[in-house]
Amino acid sequence: MKKNILLPVLAIAGGLMLTSCGKDFLDAENKSNIDADKYFSTADGFENLATAPYYKLRAIFDGDQNLFLSGTDLYTEGRSGYASTALSLYKDLSDENSDCQSFYSHCYDGIQQCNTVLNYSNAAGTNVAKRLEEAKALKAFYYYLLSQQFGGVPISDKYIASIQTSFPRASIDSTYQYITGILEEVEKNNILPTDDHTGKVSMRFVYNLLAKTYLAWGWDCGTTADADGSNVKVTNKSYFEKAAAYADKAINGQKPVMTFSNMWNLANEDNNDILFAIKYTRGITGQDETTDGNRQDAYFSNYYNDDSGNGGKGLTKYTNSIYPASERLLYLFEPGDERFEGTFMVEQRMEYKKFYTNNAANDTIYGYYPAWYSDLSETALQNYVNSDATHAQAKVYSSSDPCVFISATVNKRTGKITYKTGTQSYKTSRTTTGTSLCVRKFDDYTATRHGTSKVSFHDIVLAHLTETYLLGAEAYYMAGNESKALEYVNVVRARSGAETLSSFASYKRHYSDGTTNSINTGSGIDNVPYVTNLDPVDVILDERARELCGEFYRWIDLRRTKRLINYNVEYNGLDKNNFVGSDGQYKWYRPFPVGEINLNDALTNEDQNPGYKAD
Repeated sequence: MKKNILLPVLAIAGGLMLTSCGKDFLDAENKSNIDADKYFSTADGFENLATAPYYKLRAIFDGDQNLFLSGTDLYTEGRSGYASTALSLYKDLSDENSDCQSFYSHCYDGIQQCNTVLNYSNAAGTNVAKRLEEAKALKAFYYYLLSQQFGGVPISDKYIASIQTSFPRASIDSTYQYITGILEEVEKNNILPTDDHTGKVSMRFVYNLLAKTYLAWGWDCGTTADADGSNVKVTNKSYFEKAAAYADKAINGQKPVMTFSNMWNLANEDNNDILFAIKYTRGITGQDETTDGNRQDAYFSNYYNDDSGNGGKGLTKYTNSIYPASERLLYLFEPGDERFEGTFMVEQRMEYKKFYTNNAANDTIYGYYPAWYSDLSETALQNYVNSDATHAQAKVYSSSDPCVFISATVNKRTGKITYKTGTQSYKTSRTTTGTSLCVRKFDDYTATRHGTSKVSFHDIVLAHLTETYLLGAEAYYMAGNESKALEYVNVVRARSGAETLSSFASYKRHYSDGTTNSINTGSGIDNVPYVTNLDPVDVILDERARELCGEFYRWIDLRRTKRLINYNVEYNGLDKNNFVGSDGQYKWYRPFPVGEINLNDALTNEDQNPGYKAD
């Protein structure tokens, strides 16, 4: 007998009541010995229930990250290989993929939890109306995530109290209509606060999500393109005009108020530039600090260092050897752009936290990773060595390909410094312990150990101001307003210290061509090849790469803008045939999990996405 595609409400309610979360309003009480229906109708019970839709976001953004990051131009294989070979290379991606199944299930669990909250609209309490609007917005968010990975999906609009097995798949157009309909109802009701920094939904997040949804709707239903995504033409500007208008509402006249590094600093998590985040707080009673946090700070590097030099004190950055930066990503950073050092840890120290405490006493720098455009002449290296006693025996790595590295050693008797220069390909560098850049953007430097388990209590940011400016830039350009698009790009660049663009055509994209001309060994940035006159959408995507590195956008960005196939072919060296399924069609979406098709009476193999249909 078939089982339900969505869990019954009582199973979800029981799961909620046994869950102890690590953050104020997510710290659900254990009430498992009380009748669920009666309990959730009380003020305390309803508040407890209303945390469930938020909590499921943790399972997605700290468990299903492969779907957001793998198979893009920015992250590549590390010491442990690809995080997911199937999702990165596409060739063996099938409807039995466990990552796709997990993500699909988590999203629908979240939707069912939202519907459960909405079912208790008559509950007691003073915050019921607000919690209902939050649940609506979160339901729309779960559907948005599903639509970007799978296209049109089955719609479950009501609370499910019994087993149901028939949910027909909606078209992508109908799915977007449903999402925007929910959000525009929330907008009309105008109950939510403009801003919220406690981890709950605000109107500015609702507007940000409306901008995202209308932008995707425009690309999917308001453009035409060749089968591989090339030769895009806009056929309906209205979607993009709405996306731009909602981006403006989310921006709310605000310019970025903090530097890039300060915005991401753990000490400033509730700053005004952040529109919505999954909240984590250390120190809740009963909390396990090794399992109740998240792993975002451990994803973006190969194995960075070892604890052995610290007597097991856990003072180093201990990463899980997945998602190191691609060479393309490193070359996208420009001189003067604060985001390079704000994103990456440029000094690998024996005691990792001393980077933040400025306590370099008795510390050793194992490696220094200057940007590719840095001056690597002997004079520059001498200046680096002389600038800090801890630099004297550092190895200096550049991120170009081949990877230039200079080992600087000091004769203890004479004090003479000797340089030894060698080269290794970046592929070797990024798959070798301690020889590639590590992302520090998400660091929780209060963690006992910078490990690969869930020890980070840095919030996972899901929407913020500069991300919204770039949504607006893309929407304005697609709507035909190039000057406004450029203005919004320059707002983001100004915050980072990057050069103001006089036009999209003036933007320079530097890259490595695999020859010695690509290596800046002191000869100057202008000797490194670059291209100009890019399509403005590509310029905006480059800006999103710098601004949003390590965030959960890139796969969605490439799919939305129809660059997914061509970017992977050009920058990852994938065979274009990897994207062609046995049905002869391109794989633009993830495959519908076969288990869900088998369990849903309203779905057949004809509902499977192109590229994955059975012969």
